[in-house]
Amino acid sequence: MKLFSRNKETSDPAVIIQNSLTAVANRISDSLEDDGYHWNKPWGVKRFESLVLAKFMMDYSFNGIAEDKLKDDEKIAFVILCSSSFSKLFNDEFSEIGLNFEDMQEELQQKIDAYFDARRESKPPQCWHNIYQLVTRSKSKEELEDDLKKKTAGLELIKGNENFSGIVPQYESQIRMLKEKAGAFGSAEMMLPHMVRFTKDKLRAINLKKVKALSKKLAKKDKGKKK
Repeated sequence: MKLFSRNKETSDPAVIIQNSLTAVANRISDSLEDDGYHWNKPWGVKRFESLVLAKFMMDYSFNGIAEDKLKDDEKIAFVILCSSSFSKLFNDEFSEIGLNFEDMQEELQQKIDAYFDARRESKPPQCWHNIYQLVTRSKSKEELEDDLKKKTAGLELIKGNENFSGIVPQYESQIRMLKEKAGAFGSAEMMLPHMVRFTKDKLRAINLKKVKALSKKLAKKDKGKKK
């Protein structure tokens, strides 16, 4: 009996969605901890942004999997289950410090919508650059490269002047940091598509027929309430 119970549980869309969201959020968190991104923010800030990005990855990836297979009204069950999993995960991790999903729902959805806009409005790799910029709230790659050019030109001017020799190391340090921050966009354009593939691999375990059936059941239940 336990074997059958376990099989039923692992085929339950709600369980698959919850486990997938957690796995994606953890994978994103681990990736953004890499020193190569030079995103010097507290762990809590990075975790917050990782959860929001994971929710976007779930919605975006499921839309890709279900495209031409499910109509919009047949995806309702996924939308509801994923939102429920996200609110639970968010509250489990942040309610103790006074951040609740219910209070922040509008702000969180605006961030997710902004990621969808960035993906829709530009082709790769620019779309991934734009999403990374939104997540980290950094300057754009182009702005960083422009700062780098200016700072490099400034260094060339002061290098030969003994009166400015004391600030040469400071300029060199700033140039290194600008190069690394601009280079992080290259890492992001590989990491974010990888996260999409990783999320899709997780979500492919969902039986779309079950999502469709559950969506119809929820729609009927909703109609019954309105009568």
